[in-house]
Parts: sequence; C-alpha cells; structure tokens
Amino acid sequence: MVRKEYIDTFTSNMEHTGVKLRDEVHSEGLWHQTFHCWLWRVENGKAYLLFQRRHSQKKDYAGLLDITAAGHLEAGERPLDGVRELREELGIDLDPSQLTYTGVISDSIKGDNIIDNELGHVFFHEYQGSLTDFRLQEDEVTSIVTVEVGHFRLLFTHEAESIAGTEFVPVHGPAGVEVKLTMGDFVPHERTYYEFILDHLASCVE
Repeated sequence: MVRKEYIDTFTSNMEHTGVKLRDEVHSEGLWHQTFHCWLWRVENGKAYLLFQRRHSQKKDYAGLLDITAAGHLEAGERPLDGVRELREELGIDLDPSQLTYTGVISDSIKGDNIIDNELGHVFFHEYQGSLTDFRLQEDEVTSIVTVEVGHFRLLFTHEAESIAGTEFVPVHGPAGVEVKLTMGDFVPHERTYYEFILDHLASCVE
C-alpha cells in the first residue's frame, strides 16, 4: 500500500494555510516547502556545481539536470529534516551542521501535469569526498553531472549556446564522460532562482 504524503500549504508570503495531500498540492498549485541542497567542489582552482540527472522514467522533468539533492518537506517538518534526501538520493551522510543555509526562495515551475509552487529552503555544501562514494537511488537519479560554475553562468546569461560538463555514474568508477549541455538540459527553474544560486557561489569562491 502506497503511503499517503501530507504537506503543509502556505501563501506566497509563507503564511500557513493548512495541510493537503502531495498530489493535491501539485494539481492545485499550492505553495509548499521544499529542501534544496547544492553540492559544489573545487578542482584545479575552479568551482564546479554537481547536478543530478533525473531518471528517465520520472513523471516530471525526466532525464533533466536538477539540484544535487532535493525533496518535499512533509507536514510538521523543519527545513533541516530534509537532509535525509542526501542519504536517500545520493547515498551519503552529512550532518546538518555541515550545510550552509542561505534562506528561502520562491520557485514556480509549470509543467504538463504539475504546477509546482515551491518555497525552497536552500542549503550548500562544499563536497570534498569522492564521487565514487555516491550510491544513487536507482529509480530517482541516473548520474551526477559536474559543471564549471563560470561556464554555467555563461550558458544562463545566453553568452554561450552550449557548454561542456562531465557525467559520472559512480558505480562505474571515477572516470566521467564529457557531455554537451544547453539550457534545455536543465530543469526550468525561475531565472531568479538560478541567479540566487550563482550569486551565492560567487561569494564562496572569491
């Protein structure tokens, strides 16, 4: 039997309005809280963002690149309760104290079958381990793609039509495969959302 998932609902100003089933939240376009954790790393003096590639059988945004680890907060949960997503999706354990909290940003995405109005609690972590330590959730995440932050900014600002990334399937070993990426390869978060992510990383690596 599939467990029903209940989620707190809010106004866009984060005023609590009630509790609804997850499917109702998405079908009605209700605002709700989510946990977003971006992992980044430094290699040869350059900063890289780690994206997860969503499984090809996912209901929404199948095969696209998205936040390293993310998930919905269930009714009554606090933002840091979402740290479980790192373990569930990536197979790594991080203590909440290792995450840097940067605040809440609203992010509205409309798809064919979903109106996803999120109040995203955004966390960052500079990951210094090996990607081979990841154990990806097979039905959720296909691979990890690393993208140089400066190159992603050029793509995001339309100064480049495509950029190179490196795609890793951790169980296959440390060697990655170079992939060509356009903005169409990424989940279509709002422009203000990606600006928020890039601006924070710029402050980290200055």
